[in-house]
Amino acid sequence: MFFAEPLELDRSLRQLQSIYGSVGNELRGWNWINDLLSPPLEGIYLGVSEVANRYCPTYRDIYLRRVLGKSAPYTHKTVRGWIYHAISSRTVQEVKSTLYRRGPCSGTKLLIHLSQTKKEVLDSIFARYGASRYLRGQEMLKLRRNAEALYDYLVLQAAARLDRVLSKTTKTPELESIMAKVVPMDVERLVNGRLLGLSHELRVDLFTDRRIVVDIKTGEVRPFHKYVLAGYALAIESDLEIPIDFGVVSYISVDEGFVKVKNTVHFIGDELRREFIEMRDEAFNIIHSGLDPGKPPTCSEHCIYYDVCNR
Repeated sequence: MFFAEPLELDRSLRQLQSIYGSVGNELRGWNWINDLLSPPLEGIYLGVSEVANRYCPTYRDIYLRRVLGKSAPYTHKTVRGWIYHAISSRTVQEVKSTLYRRGPCSGTKLLIHLSQTKKEVLDSIFARYGASRYLRGQEMLKLRRNAEALYDYLVLQAAARLDRVLSKTTKTPELESIMAKVVPMDVERLVNGRLLGLSHELRVDLFTDRRIVVDIKTGEVRPFHKYVLAGYALAIESDLEIPIDFGVVSYISVDEGFVKVKNTVHFIGDELRREFIEMRDEAFNIIHSGLDPGKPPTCSEHCIYYDVCNR
């Protein structure tokens, strides 16, 4: 998704649009005042991932966090997610800042410069998240190797994308024109979702110039990940009053130096929006009642509260 070909992306979006049609106006985020979208409780604001990442079908994670005030323990997967997310967003920022400082340059020169700054960038990311406090020995070494592989992969994609853009220009290109085609996205876009009962500091991993929200995942594919896109789309519509119809869940995995990226494109239609709102309302019901909903018949080991519920 980071440096995807626009024509390939447009083709996928047109196909989804032809299949699913349009979004009902009553389910746009700017209609937050209606009974369907209006939050059932005042003064409580939830994170989109908190609502949508339904590893626990009974919402006991909401009860533990919001009613009992229990923090989830950090795991290797938690720290890995922090690091991969940070590398993904930092890479885009580094590409932009390099082009602004150095002006139009070839992909090779961009690659050389970004490769020279790799250690500095990764050191700052690992220090920022205090990875050494949570990981030791082989776990830390493996994560560092995988982080380097992910960084190398992303800067190589950026350099290749830059060369493709430059190869199609006949005159000396303007810097802004290059930037718009090489990195047409904002990283960690701040969104205020308070009008929908969501956090006022939501952070969208990537937000493209085609008004597409992108959420980065570093674990396995889950059917509920698409609801994160619906939550962000509704929040952006309530905050900026612009329509958001499409989203992408970008799955990143790294193993033995090999990076794999799988992008799943979703049309954020009426059904997806209704289901996210139902999940939000159920989370509010748990908080309002203050009652323990109990554990599900089977607990997912990927739930951040697994060890809390299954000591």
